[in-house]
Amino acid sequence: MRKIKRRKKTTDQNVKDVVKKRKNQKVRVEFLGSGCTTLNLALSGKGKAGGWARGRVVNIVGDGSSGKTLLALELAFWCFKYIKKVRSKIFPKVKKLIIVYNNCEGVMDFPLEEMYGEDFVKFITWEYSKTIEHMGRDYARRLGSLKKGHFLLYFIDTWDAIGSEAGHKRFEKSVEEGKEIESSYALEKQKYASMFFENLSGKMEHNKYDSTLVIISQVRTKIGTTFGKKTYRAGGKALDFYTHQVAWIREIEKLRKTKRKKKRVYGIKSEVKVERSKVGKPFRESDFTILYDYGLDNISAMVDFLWGKKVIRFNGKKFKARSAFIRYIEKGNREDELIKKTEEEWNEVEEAFRKEVRKRKPRY
Repeated sequence: MRKIKRRKKTTDQNVKDVVKKRKNQKVRVEFLGSGCTTLNLALSGKGKAGGWARGRVVNIVGDGSSGKTLLALELAFWCFKYIKKVRSKIFPKVKKLIIVYNNCEGVMDFPLEEMYGEDFVKFITWEYSKTIEHMGRDYARRLGSLKKGHFLLYFIDTWDAIGSEAGHKRFEKSVEEGKEIESSYALEKQKYASMFFENLSGKMEHNKYDSTLVIISQVRTKIGTTFGKKTYRAGGKALDFYTHQVAWIREIEKLRKTKRKKKRVYGIKSEVKVERSKVGKPFRESDFTILYDYGLDNISAMVDFLWGKKVIRFNGKKFKARSAFIRYIEKGNREDELIKKTEEEWNEVEEAFRKEVRKRKPRY
């Protein structure tokens, strides 16, 4: 029997094969920009092309004034400006953009026109649902009416602010009769949520609809907890099971400056921890800066990641003052250069961990 000699591949050929394999791999998920490069990296492992998972259910969790609503607004603004320019390998080119902000809390105090412009504010469909049933019907109706080339971005702010129709009826009855609310386990919301997400997951299968659902949740504190995590968010197992990204936000510090001999808070610095991710590595973290009347400060977030409080060295230049560096970047339209440097630094850290794993004996 003739022996067949196997030709050994050169290193160059191996590299070419890997590159070819990656190019032929089917893209399963794409992303919507968060407005912050380091946050994009924490969420998806990608910088400029990363962010919140498109066509999925994502959850933003945080306490009061931590930046939950602002992150939602930044995502909406990014889609308003860029989604029609994105070349997707999964979804058809966007011909019709639909952004619905279901403000279940009924209050929106941000100076939206000043931050994002009047055109953006007028474009948004502002909805108000008191009950989960009303929200569910509204979203399902909009989802069912989508056609090829339609893109839907739907926000629920917040999940905690919506109750159930049965719960509202019990409350109204107690007011009319002047009695306490009838005893109940009040599980209507949880039961409806399970049915809602179960139905939604079927419609999301194989990227049938270009629709992204963003759920904002409040942080709650466990009473009497002496060990383990002391905070949680409402929504039960349904939110745990059906969300593809869950990002927890907390305020780190208030930013202060002195002007005309008076000190004022001009913004906050917050931290995001990605505690759940089906589309990237979980437990990645990112700091970001929110400036009042402006929004996310992407350049400051990248400076914090790359240099912290050290002297900034960039393109052969040295900057002692952050403000001077920001002017240099903005006036020279060099933000893409800074984004590239941030991505490279992030990936070098990730690669260092991958190298550690490669030293282990293969399991196959």
